[in-house]
Amino acid sequence: MSLSSRILRPFIAGKFIDTRAGLYQLLDPRTAEASESLMEATPEHVDLAVRNAHRSEQWQSSPKTRRDALHRYAAMLENHTEALVQAEQIQTGKPFADALSDVQEAIECFRYFAGYAQTLTGSAIDTEDKLMAATLREPKGVVGIITSFNYPVSLSAWKLAPALAVGNSVIVKPARQTPLTALIMADLGRDIFPEGVMSVVPGGPEVGQSLTSHQGVAHVSFTGSTHVGQKVMQDAAASNLKSVTLECGGKNAVVVLKDADIDLVAKSVVGGAFSNAGQNCCASSRLMIHHDIHDRVVDQILDRTSRLQRDVDLGPLIDKAQYDRVLGYIDRATESLVLGGRPWSSKGYYVSPTIYTHVSDQSALATDEIFGPVLAVLEPFDDPAHAVQRVNSSPYGLASGIFSRDTALAQRIARSIQTGIVWINTYNYLPMSVPFGGAKMSGIGKDLGREAMDEFTFIKSILTPF
Repeated sequence: MSLSSRILRPFIAGKFIDTRAGLYQLLDPRTAEASESLMEATPEHVDLAVRNAHRSEQWQSSPKTRRDALHRYAAMLENHTEALVQAEQIQTGKPFADALSDVQEAIECFRYFAGYAQTLTGSAIDTEDKLMAATLREPKGVVGIITSFNYPVSLSAWKLAPALAVGNSVIVKPARQTPLTALIMADLGRDIFPEGVMSVVPGGPEVGQSLTSHQGVAHVSFTGSTHVGQKVMQDAAASNLKSVTLECGGKNAVVVLKDADIDLVAKSVVGGAFSNAGQNCCASSRLMIHHDIHDRVVDQILDRTSRLQRDVDLGPLIDKAQYDRVLGYIDRATESLVLGGRPWSSKGYYVSPTIYTHVSDQSALATDEIFGPVLAVLEPFDDPAHAVQRVNSSPYGLASGIFSRDTALAQRIARSIQTGIVWINTYNYLPMSVPFGGAKMSGIGKDLGREAMDEFTFIKSILTPF
């Protein structure tokens, strides 16, 4: 697939524009060979996008207009599913089924939040001072969206859909490695959204920083590493004290009690650890198993993992930097390697599914977000309360899993775990209606669900004496 050259440049005020910045060469991670070249944006283009982010009165004030536009947009995306899937595969290397699933999720996301466009309500407040008090929910204005490379099309939708549904204008800064689907999405919306309501500024860190520090941006929603998320928050505070939504890293634990369904555990853990080549902030990357069933669970997981197929079940890592980073963790590890631990192809950035056992809680395999296909099976436990303490010892607090036939016990354990989402007897399943976001170093705020609307709106109080 070769994309039209007009698309491979920033999209601002309803059109693609040429830039004087140098061309950036994208690589297909399946082959490590050049795919597309595009003109990147500069900080000046971010400023141009902000200045052109005009919110038409009708877009801001008419929920019906926004509802209908988002439904039309979802239909437009659906009609161009093939192009979006191909672009997603070129830039990420995902297997076809995964790329298709991501595109379908994005379409569903726009339909879901289209339904919310007409549900924004304020409240009436009783007072004792002969005042009529009420609240309004208003769009924040111009908002910035910064997405990571692992789920380009779906993460864009997670943030774009609620931001547009409540009447904001949005500037998207996609990850440098994966700008293609965001640019196609902008092109498909050019006759649906008013000019300036949606812009895309592909580029490197300086483009992202110019967005997070811009005085004309009222909110930034970011998905990426904790380290970069901290910089986003610093820029937001130092500029105009803009609000932020930060979906950052995770080092997610799965706790397997002695009465768990072993087949279900193995299926769920393997899917959670190795989907998207482990490039998943919710990856089930550390596993704690009760001593009584430890060996049987490990055997089942090894059997399932050994049958995973390259380019069917998981693809490559995103680029050489990530490939080298993951292999570096593997090269330095001294724990018991029981599967994988090697490059998985003579070309591209593939790393074989890798499993270590008897991993110490203090090992880098157990503490660091590796963001690759590496599963650390930690030392087994006997006391569930101690397992909870070990889960909570991580500075991250994004996701966790519990497996037990005793759902009442699992519910009690879930309430003790300090993560934003806890799966019980399943893993990595997330309907659009469920808010998603972490605790501690995993971030601030929520994507998805009704709560996502709160991230992109401002509450105004109005008081009138009578």
